[in-house]
Amino acid sequence: MNDVDTITLLNRLIVTSRNGEAALRAAASEAHHAELKESLMEYSRFFGEVVHEMQDVVHKLGGHPRGIGTFGNTVHRTLLHLRALVEGRNEALILDSVESDEREADMRFDDAVTHWETAPEVHAMLERYRDGARRRHEVIKEMRQRLNTLH
Repeated sequence: MNDVDTITLLNRLIVTSRNGEAALRAAASEAHHAELKESLMEYSRFFGEVVHEMQDVVHKLGGHPRGIGTFGNTVHRTLLHLRALVEGRNEALILDSVESDEREADMRFDDAVTHWETAPEVHAMLERYRDGARRRHEVIKEMRQRLNTLH
């Protein structure tokens, strides 16, 4: 894969990660269980670190990294806040919102690792992000199950 293709791939993942970071931070602000709130914030910080490292790689390759997420994600976060105001801090709703975003991130990182031929150092970075996102996603799923047993 040439540098232009790598930059394009990384910029797509930057947008996905920026969306994840913002959505998880919004979800954390609506959560009321301390453990869930902290897990969501840690996951958000993970995506923030992913964004910064990928932006650095894009710069090193001579590209211009994307800096913001999508408008659709902004609408998604706004709807989450509005629903939380109307329905109360319904953590099942919050986790449903997070779950759909995280499935997308999992899918995009997995696609990047399995279907794109990148330089070895970029490939290793993408594998690390995919695996980190999957681990954090599993923690959120387990927390959902625990919270469901409490209700």
